[in-house]
Amino acid sequence: MLQTDTITRFRKLNADALASQKLASSPLPSQVDKSTLSLVVKRVCPVLGVTGTAYHVLDILLGLVKEKDLGEGQSPVVAISNRRLADYVSRSERSVMRALKKLVEVGLLAYKDSGNGRRFENSRGEAYGLDLSPACKRLDELRKRADDYKTHLEAERALKRKSKGLVRAISDACAELSNQGELAQAEELQQRVVAIMESPQAIADKMTFLSELYEEVLDKAASELQQCESMPEDQPAVSEQDQSACDREHEATGNNEISIEVLAHALTMTTEHFIRPIRSWDDLRGEANSLRLAIGLSELAWQKAVRSLGLNLAAACLAVVVEKVLREPERLSRPAGYFNGMVEKGQTGDLNLNRTIWSLARRN
Repeated sequence: MLQTDTITRFRKLNADALASQKLASSPLPSQVDKSTLSLVVKRVCPVLGVTGTAYHVLDILLGLVKEKDLGEGQSPVVAISNRRLADYVSRSERSVMRALKKLVEVGLLAYKDSGNGRRFENSRGEAYGLDLSPACKRLDELRKRADDYKTHLEAERALKRKSKGLVRAISDACAELSNQGELAQAEELQQRVVAIMESPQAIADKMTFLSELYEEVLDKAASELQQCESMPEDQPAVSEQDQSACDREHEATGNNEISIEVLAHALTMTTEHFIRPIRSWDDLRGEANSLRLAIGLSELAWQKAVRSLGLNLAAACLAVVVEKVLREPERLSRPAGYFNGMVEKGQTGDLNLNRTIWSLARRN
């Protein structure tokens, strides 16, 4: 039963506060480590809504509790007045009282009042004040809630990062549409992105809408690219087996301003089987050697490609070749020759890697 003699009559306790008092009505069943208690309780504070003055007061109480009072059969009571706490946190006594009430109601503290309501420790070692027994007895539950909250935050952050990447990729696609003369369509898509991001929906719902919009943008951009300048008929040969495949994908002229987000979206099988997920050009450059070895490209041929195309574009070409080999191995019997054909296209200004990247991304 709840020991009501530990609560003075002037206190008005609700059901949550009474539950905390019940937890504090018996000694601790086992030893509690002070540092573990402090760490777990502070981690769970955001879940319980403990902030500001309440958090500051709790931090002080966790620092003042004695290690010996956390042992089996003990009660971790901190005998400190509201006035002293108010001095410590530079707040009024009434603010401290509200903070203590909050800590009691969320199940971290309990009141252990003396007959006159004062907080003190007598010569027999009996202490009256603020009891941390509820937090000690709920330690496993609080730890699980803190871990669940951390997992939730990490998932939300991952969704936010992914949403930012989708927004950048959609912006790149809209810029491509603008370059193709579809200015009105690009502006309409950008306005839809803004509307989604400014809506009060949960981040998971925003991700769903952004993903659908991204697929729509990919379809529109790819369809526009398919109508670009037709392929010339007098392209010089590079190799007997790979020239036709290279021509089909890369003979259209144009710039090679590649979006790393779109490229990363296109390299699904490559990142699954060969390299880590790509989030930046630094990541792609760091995987260039692995990609080179994957298609059997010599170091000499790689250095020539870097001199001709630059490191970023050469690495992007490598990644595209590996992705195509994984998706359609029967079409590229000599991937190194296909890559060399792309390099020659780049030297003559006839390489348009964007077309292949958009096509790969659209087929995911």
